[in-house]
Amino acid sequence: MMNEQQQQQQVIDEKSVNSKNKTMSRISRLFQKKSKKKSAAMSSSSVFSLTLSDPSLSKQQTYQSSSSISSSHLSMQNMLELSERNSYLESSNNINDNNDSGSVHSKLTRSFSVQSHRSLNLQQLIQQQRNVLKDLDSQKAQYSAEANALNDQVNNVKEKIKQRTHDLELLQKNYQVHLKSVRSSDDDPQSISEKLLHLRHQIQLLAAELLPYAEPEKTGEKLSSLWLNLGPSIDRLGKPLSAERIQMLTEKFIMDVLVQNLNIHIFPGLSCNTEFLEVQRWFEQHDRSSFFSTRLRQELSMLVVRNNKEGSTGDIRLTWKKSADRNWHHLHRGLQKAYPNYFAEDEGKRVGDYSQRLRGLVEYTMHLGSAIKGQEVCITAVDVREGVQMFDSQLMDDEDGQTSGLIAFCICPPFVVKISNRYEPLVKGRVLCFPCSNNEEQSSSSIP
Repeated sequence: MMNEQQQQQQVIDEKSVNSKNKTMSRISRLFQKKSKKKSAAMSSSSVFSLTLSDPSLSKQQTYQSSSSISSSHLSMQNMLELSERNSYLESSNNINDNNDSGSVHSKLTRSFSVQSHRSLNLQQLIQQQRNVLKDLDSQKAQYSAEANALNDQVNNVKEKIKQRTHDLELLQKNYQVHLKSVRSSDDDPQSISEKLLHLRHQIQLLAAELLPYAEPEKTGEKLSSLWLNLGPSIDRLGKPLSAERIQMLTEKFIMDVLVQNLNIHIFPGLSCNTEFLEVQRWFEQHDRSSFFSTRLRQELSMLVVRNNKEGSTGDIRLTWKKSADRNWHHLHRGLQKAYPNYFAEDEGKRVGDYSQRLRGLVEYTMHLGSAIKGQEVCITAVDVREGVQMFDSQLMDDEDGQTSGLIAFCICPPFVVKISNRYEPLVKGRVLCFPCSNNEEQSSSSIP
């Protein structure tokens, strides 16, 4: 491209030089012709003037002719210079025009090359985008097919889940029916916990009814005599006992008698309690699943319930009633000893009503014990060692709101349910703790 422009520039320069030389030669020839004519005329006129006029006139004319010649010569020089200048300007204009035309051509060429290059890049980019779009369309089609397949799988899984959920509900329903069929009652752990709380509430009502007839000094002493090992602890409560402590000890006495019927190893109405305990221990040693021992307990509980209906005259019914009588007599004698004013002979109607409610509470507890023994899980009362065991906030609540100390009185034991190999609290117990010294705390912590 640059070589072509240089050749064009040389051709233009040569043309301008030739045109200038031709112009100069023409002007020089024209100037020579005019000067010859003028010189001939001037010579003839000067000769004629010399012959006709005087020398002064001839001199003056000669002077005028020479000045005119000189002026004409200057004018010719000016014309020559003007023509040279015009030719130079024309040549410059031609050169500039040629240069402008060359630059425009180069610019057009460059612009065309840039546009062609851009067009080529755009075409390549468009082709690339088309390829990318084609790939995306193929991927979209693939993903759509996969999504449809996954949706079909999801729908199939949902149908399976729905069907299996229905089957599971049916199995659970049948399992609950089976559990109820082997239980001695329709109770479950939740209803049993509610009945235990109801039992505690009934005990509080019976104790509160006796409280107005309490004698602070005598009632405290009589209540203290109901336990062989709690005399020193009762003395620490103060003398005379406050009304709150008297009611607390009364509730404790009633619960200590009734809780024996909630023991899962004792079956009121049967005389095989010792034999059952031996078999239970054997199963615990040889059967880790505890299935057979649980089923045996449930069957014995079912046997007691079936043969303990109203109007029944079998041995189980008679034995069960004798057990209830023993519990009622024990409670009645102890309360009569602690509250002699309430059980006076002249208050026969009131005492009779109270005794009937006390008997009803005993029977309620015995029925609750049968329901506990008929469960497929083990529900039992925790053995709290008074004067030895430390307070456990997860299993019990303190009467005075304490959070630590040595358990002095267990008013109501905690009830727990055994799930797998762990025990979970079902109903918290009620205790009263005494602050313990460091020696007592260390000795109690060392006891297994």
